[in-house]
Amino acid sequence: MLSTLDLNGTWKVRWFDGQHGQPETYLGENADERTFIPAEVPGELHMDLERAGLIGDCNIGMNAQAARWVEEQVWLYRTKFDAPAESLESSAWLVFEGLDLYARIFLNGEEIGSHNNFFTPCRINVTGKLREGENYICVCIEAGMLAAADKPSAPYCPGISDKLYKRSWLRKPQSSFSWDWSPHLVNVGIWRPVRLEWTKTARIDAVTIYPDLADDHKSAKINAKVFVENTKKEPVKAVIKLKVPEADAVIEKEVELPSGISKHEIFVDIADPKLWWPRPHGEQPLYTVKVKLLINGEIEDKKTSRTGIRSIRINQDPHPETGEYFILEVNGVPIFAKGGNWVHPDIIFAKTTPERYRKLVELAVDANFNALRIWGGAMYTDHAFLEACDELGVMVWHDFIFACAKYPGDDGDFNQLVRDEVTHVVRDLSPHPSLVVWCGNNELEWVYPYWDYQKNHPLPDHALFHFYFPRIVAEEDPSRPYWPSSPYSTNHRDPNDRTTGDQHPWNVSLQGEGPNFWHYRGDVSRFPNEGGVLGATSPATLRQFIPENEMYLLSPTWEFHDNACNYAVDKLCYDIVRHWTGLNPDEMNFDDYIFYSGLLQGEGLQEYANNFRRRMFSSSSAIFWMYNDTWPASHGWTIVDYYLRRKMAYHPVRRAFQPIQIIPAIDGDAVRIFGINDTLEDCSVKARYGVFMLAGELPIDKEKEITLKANSATVIDEIKLADWNQLGVDASGVFGVLYKDGAPIAQNRLFTTLFKDLKWSKPNISIERKGSKVVFTSPTFVWGVCLDIDGEASISDDFFDILPGIGYEIDWPEDKPVPVVQRIGSLI
Repeated sequence: MLSTLDLNGTWKVRWFDGQHGQPETYLGENADERTFIPAEVPGELHMDLERAGLIGDCNIGMNAQAARWVEEQVWLYRTKFDAPAESLESSAWLVFEGLDLYARIFLNGEEIGSHNNFFTPCRINVTGKLREGENYICVCIEAGMLAAADKPSAPYCPGISDKLYKRSWLRKPQSSFSWDWSPHLVNVGIWRPVRLEWTKTARIDAVTIYPDLADDHKSAKINAKVFVENTKKEPVKAVIKLKVPEADAVIEKEVELPSGISKHEIFVDIADPKLWWPRPHGEQPLYTVKVKLLINGEIEDKKTSRTGIRSIRINQDPHPETGEYFILEVNGVPIFAKGGNWVHPDIIFAKTTPERYRKLVELAVDANFNALRIWGGAMYTDHAFLEACDELGVMVWHDFIFACAKYPGDDGDFNQLVRDEVTHVVRDLSPHPSLVVWCGNNELEWVYPYWDYQKNHPLPDHALFHFYFPRIVAEEDPSRPYWPSSPYSTNHRDPNDRTTGDQHPWNVSLQGEGPNFWHYRGDVSRFPNEGGVLGATSPATLRQFIPENEMYLLSPTWEFHDNACNYAVDKLCYDIVRHWTGLNPDEMNFDDYIFYSGLLQGEGLQEYANNFRRRMFSSSSAIFWMYNDTWPASHGWTIVDYYLRRKMAYHPVRRAFQPIQIIPAIDGDAVRIFGINDTLEDCSVKARYGVFMLAGELPIDKEKEITLKANSATVIDEIKLADWNQLGVDASGVFGVLYKDGAPIAQNRLFTTLFKDLKWSKPNISIERKGSKVVFTSPTFVWGVCLDIDGEASISDDFFDILPGIGYEIDWPEDKPVPVVQRIGSLI
């Protein structure tokens, strides 16, 4: 049977810069280790150096800038272990699940292998190389820049920093070389577990698990592709056993294992399968899949995973107006995808724990997400993340890790390296039902016509995304569709064409419309996969990473942690506040600026969600940029910050994504009132809608009992623009409220006059306890009621509006004091 020895724990490490010794000097068994420091494996060298007091926390102040020397060194890890006696008489492997990045591995002073891919494990055959008793391992490793130093940069990624770092050549998270939302912090080290493995005969190398659901949903198959390595020179008879306990299903298959690695396919039939659904469309039942390899009746190796049964289709039927639809269909049902883009949760990749993955997914679910896009410039996601998505019903669109560059697919070694990488990750992540789409890359298709990369070496990687990768996905895991790039359009259209494929609507924020997020209102994108609005993070987080004497705009630490798009689009964040409020950030109190910046981010993301949801299913998603932070930022795109605080935009997005929603939107010469129902059951509600005056009164106030059809957007009624205009659009807005069983369940409003130009009236907020709720009322309109600006309190709602004379209810425990309003947005 396959046996293992855990080699994790405290190793020793030191660095070399070419002046103070060479790594080769320390490869001997009795090397002088006095200059070494302790290093935790798995881990990362910035973490070890911080523990040793040699660098500071890279999230605080300017410390990340001061730690850039770490990536420039060559590092040598050392450890010792006793080899079990049976490993000396067996086939044996030294397995590193993650090395970052270029590594040479030595066993007992002999170089036994090398590795150059962050995303794949390193498995080295050490049969016959182990010795009785104590053995020692040395790993000589560097972050990648030295190995890529002689590679050309100009044909692939000709930015200023790429002349130094050659990120296109390095198979590691691309954003570690800096992105607008992430600093330059290049990781290095043994970032995943290490072990010794041995067996007498055979082992399971990989298992691909995927479902095949019948069209009538009355039966299904769970398929397994089992890759087995036979260590003998001659074929071996074996049995592969596949068991699914929840379905009381088991099957055995006799196979012959040729020498080396071979593939064997097996499946079990599942009668009346329980289907996996994304929220809020149903439950998320999971099936345990147990695979055993038996030789002579004895278990030689085994693997266990959990999977779900569902079908996935991208519906690209012709659209009645122009182009095509782009709808994710799960089990034959169209699903509107609501969510954000995911990036790695820490600039130091080894830091993220399963608990942190789980908490982030839970916060997304609390914000009514049912989708997350794994962006192609970071890293392949962890099983812990996908397990949380499996259990909580969150669909995952997963880019392969290629972003905003050209890649040397025309280099034979690189081409093979990434094909092996993609094969590995498709097999490895296959069991997870939440993973619904594999996508070739982020924005490479968009690169060619718009970013001037076509002038030199125009399409070196095109075959990867249009020839190799789709064939790998089809061969390894046919249960998921493959999409070549994001954004991508069919029939040779512009890659970001709004009428086909998926889109990145960056005309707001980063292109011509700048701070005008009302421009979203006319966007007909079929499947928006990026697009967002910047806003300041929570004050508590600012206090945590900015020194007290730098708590002002444009301080050194504020600037270092600021989003680079604030400079790519000159002073974008400050222009947002100026454009919408008329206030001058240079003259504002620091706390006032933070509040309005965060409040306006929430406004922009609500506009994004409202526009696409009311077009359901002409538009089929509202996936914004981005959900989570990788480090504490002063301005950012996210709604959850690095320290897991809810930013000011969190609750506005949560409300915009709630399953039952009301949305007023301009359509021609009227304001249409849309009712949105994401669930698979009709919902009977009372709608109240009309026009409110900021100073009070509801000159147009209608009510209507209506059934919102399941999984649909329904037009409830309309209000003529002419009628609204007569009341003065600078003194009024259109509102909508939904009630179910007498209780309000959704509220929304619409303005066409900038906040700075509205005729505000002084609020008079009353707060009344009503059992386990509190009700906020005001005779005048109140914008942006804030109860917890730091985003730390456990409250059900925040940053909401109060309509004149209409109570706004939130959950509030009876044993908790009545809330205090910290701030409001109304410009009075």
